[in-house]
Amino acid sequence: MGFDYQNELEWSGELKGVLSPGNGKDDIKVAVPPEFGGHEGFVSPEDMFVGSMNACFMTTFLVFAKKTGIDLVSYKSNAVGHLEKVGGKNVFTKIVVRPQIKANASRDEIMAVVDHVKEYSIVLNSIRTDVEIEATIVKE
Repeated sequence: MGFDYQNELEWSGELKGVLSPGNGKDDIKVAVPPEFGGHEGFVSPEDMFVGSMNACFMTTFLVFAKKTGIDLVSYKSNAVGHLEKVGGKNVFTKIVVRPQIKANASRDEIMAVVDHVKEYSIVLNSIRTDVEIEATIVKE
């Protein structure tokens, strides 16, 4: 059994595009980040990569907290991805997720859920996923 998640991306001029997840979800305007000659004020693939880690950690935490009966009061997190050149290529060498969790539960109970999330977070476990590129070329 498995699930497929798909989206469409269309170039909108310059170094920008629109990512459409479909299924009634909001489109996301994306662009090359300013650090690489792109545009200010747009979400970059790098933002989404770090954000997907942060969001996956939170959503997985919410599921496991609910399953274990933890009464969550608030959850807020910050994530930072460190990008650097390694072997001539830009790669994320580290992502740090810093959740601030307030709940009606003991520290040990909350940390047990955090440890469980670290083990089962889909994005965290997938960052070594093989990526296949199947290009279609249309000649004008």
